Amino acid sequence: MNETKKQKQLSKSKLFKAVLIVILVIATIWITVYFSPDRVRQMIEEAGPNGQIIYILLWTFLPIGFFPVPVLAIAGGMGYGLWQGSLLTFIGASFNMIFMFFMSRYLFREGLQSYLYRKYPKSVEILGAERGRLNFVLMLARLMPVIPYNIENYAFGLTDIRFWDYLWISWIFILPGTFIYVNVGDKALEPTDRSFMISLLLLGALVIGTTFLGKFLKDPKKKDKESQNESRH
Repeated sequence: MNETKKQKQLSKSKLFKAVLIVILVIATIWITVYFSPDRVRQMIEEAGPNGQIIYILLWTFLPIGFFPVPVLAIAGGMGYGLWQGSLLTFIGASFNMIFMFFMSRYLFREGLQSYLYRKYPKSVEILGAERGRLNFVLMLARLMPVIPYNIENYAFGLTDIRFWDYLWISWIFILPGTFIYVNVGDKALEPTDRSFMISLLLLGALVIGTTFLGKFLKDPKKKDKESQNESRH
């Protein structure tokens, strides 16, 4: 009898998760088509005093469906300027990264793990690393805009990283990208102005710089292994 009850509970749990996944897929398709940068800005402006709350809510929920977060950050800069836009973006991103982390760790673990391992085979080694190295990898990932923010949130929920380590590292290392993307949005209102070109150059420097950093900056343990191998030869 107990085994039968357990089987029923498992089947209900699987059905519930399957329904949620279907809803998430449908929502993702609709969101991607509907929420263009202009549309996001329009929603914020039309909301008036409630625009800030709308913006934070958009940041909290849109990235769940792999919505491109630079669009939101740039829209925040266009709507609120550099400093206020950066603050609101930071708040929204904080809510979102917590939400997605717990979704990945406790709700969609099996499905997301299968998807990531299939699409990104190298993630098997990275996600299975010890906590010390995971912290290091997260620092690099948060700095590098070429790695999708959404993937990072889901991926690190599948690891053994401590939640508070995940949170404080994320808070610190998303700051450079946040300021730079919001700054692009702030300066985009005057595309002929020199400040807009400077903002694009800063964005390019972030992408190129962190890409090279990711390639050439290695975990100390890896360096030790490589030096040991060289000494043997």
